[in-house]
Amino acid sequence: MKKTSHIAFVLLVIALILPQLASTYWVTLITQVFIFGMLALSADLLLGNAGLFSLCHAAFFAVAAYATAILQVRYGWVCVWAASAGIFSGTLLGCIYGLSVRTRGVYFILVTLAMGYIIWGVGYRWTALTGGDSGITNVPAPGIGAFQIENANQFYYLVLAVVVVVVFAYQKLVQSPFGLALRGIKSGEPRMHSLGFRPARHLYLAFVISSFMASLAGVLYVYLNRFVNPVTASLHNNVEAILMAIVGGSGTLLGPFVGAAMILGLRNWVSTFFEMHLAIMGLVFIAVVIWAPGGVIGQLQRIVERKNSEGQS
Repeated sequence: MKKTSHIAFVLLVIALILPQLASTYWVTLITQVFIFGMLALSADLLLGNAGLFSLCHAAFFAVAAYATAILQVRYGWVCVWAASAGIFSGTLLGCIYGLSVRTRGVYFILVTLAMGYIIWGVGYRWTALTGGDSGITNVPAPGIGAFQIENANQFYYLVLAVVVVVVFAYQKLVQSPFGLALRGIKSGEPRMHSLGFRPARHLYLAFVISSFMASLAGVLYVYLNRFVNPVTASLHNNVEAILMAIVGGSGTLLGPFVGAAMILGLRNWVSTFFEMHLAIMGLVFIAVVIWAPGGVIGQLQRIVERKNSEGQS
């Protein structure tokens, strides 16, 4: 426990001093890693703890981003109220879509896939509201009163503060009796029924919490890019978030962020000299699944455990 706390402290110190050492490009890229890592973490609350593979979390991400952008650009709402309304909108959609937990297995995947396509279709076709392909542009910088975010470094620290709070709360959640119940449902739902639990209620609440996290990430995303378009709600965006969690280590706290750093970093690097960069990303994912099925974090944990066992022997 102490070792984990020390590692977390070192990572936090590095994150705090990084903007003073890196260029604006790297600060912006790492900010993007934090945001998409949070989206991946929201999806992994269901995948890593409850065993539910959701394909609609990009919908919550996009609805929150669209609601925030529309309220600020077209109706002149201040940042605090627009962002709050965006998070509420995405979470409200999660309350509705959460009814999908009544299904299991491939049926859950197909239902959430269809739900995700609804929001994607609305984004493309309801041009009067969403702007269609062009999306919503010129979103103002976030701020409260006289305080406004003026540069990439200030926004980085804002996102970092949000991520630290979310990760801390997430850790407390998964270590609580509620989190243990989710893992129990993943391991054996009939057994949890026999013990007096109601798995559907636990899964529904987990779904709503994960939609809140995805919505929060969506609000930060729209403030980072200052625009939003239907691609935000696409299947590609959702699958990429799931891949981040799996590549980094599903069911771990830092895995989704490690996966986000790998995938976004690889995409930005490979795309500069190779048009078929998605093929490279696919090969990396296949390699991780075959040789490191627990993801990067899982592989590191196995290496540490092996060395510890060798040292004891």
